[in-house]
Amino acid sequence: MSATDAAAGAPPAVLPLLADGSLRLESEPSLLPLLRRWLPLLPYDRGQGTGDGGQGDGAVIRLASGDPSRVSTLPGAPVLRLGGTDAWVDASAARAVFRCASGSAGEADLAQGVATLVPVAFGEETREAVAWDVYGMCTLASALLLGRMHRALVHSAAVVAPGGGAWLLPGDSHAGKSTTSVNLIESGWRFVSDDNVVLFRDGDGRICAEGWPRRFHLDEGWEDGSPLHRRGEVDPHQRWPGRWQRTAPLAGFLFPRVDAHLPTRLSPITGSEALGGLMRQSPWLLADRAVAAEVLGFLRAACERPAYALRLGLDTYRDTARLLEVLRSLYDS
Repeated sequence: MSATDAAAGAPPAVLPLLADGSLRLESEPSLLPLLRRWLPLLPYDRGQGTGDGGQGDGAVIRLASGDPSRVSTLPGAPVLRLGGTDAWVDASAARAVFRCASGSAGEADLAQGVATLVPVAFGEETREAVAWDVYGMCTLASALLLGRMHRALVHSAAVVAPGGGAWLLPGDSHAGKSTTSVNLIESGWRFVSDDNVVLFRDGDGRICAEGWPRRFHLDEGWEDGSPLHRRGEVDPHQRWPGRWQRTAPLAGFLFPRVDAHLPTRLSPITGSEALGGLMRQSPWLLADRAVAAEVLGFLRAACERPAYALRLGLDTYRDTARLLEVLRSLYDS
């Protein structure tokens, strides 16, 4: 069952977010519509959860009704801000607090691996604003919990080359992540995610990427080859059925940047430049001082893989053959 199905009908109360079940989301059914924007498009199986809100193993993010003003604050200035959501982290107490512009709030016990998020009461006119609260809190809560689980949440697209390795595409909004991803998918590559990727070590010690795919935000002019600078949503599972790959070993990094009037070009960058790019796109990575050194070491190891700046011109906006020519050295050696 897809996340769309989960949010539309009589969904399960428990939604496993990682393939090994080590992180899950629990939500009251009445609050599930608030999750549509954030909830990854994963194959949620009713059999994987308890279905009745019962307890399970691993870390958990709980979306619950209540009074967000009852969440106690932490002193000082927030260490993170994502949209309208601020976060405070007390690493020594293993506690994080989230507060949103619209009034929603939450807290996380990082030692126990439990985050409880309480959206403010909403109506039809305020639903969208509260949904953005939930988006910010879920992102920051999952990032902090994953850090305690020896994993890293990265704001990045990821595609899988014919050789089987995952290439991450971290980049700012409008940097060309979605356009590059869909061109490669159209040419036979597989995709892991267009938005968030979880980096982890598998049983053999390899650094791998696991996808949290969401609806691609693609320029509405892509089909015709002329950008309209207006984005629409594309469900990747419907558009490219069978092309999603949940996990893949990390092959390297492509940092896209649009420069429409210049030809597309691939240029190698150093590991330190790649690390800086990852930190820019995922500012939460070092927010929890208790695990910051470990996360930084993990990212440095990841950045030992090949990394490139990908300058994107209009010559590859809808020309997959030209894009493959530019990227051929990544997987044809």
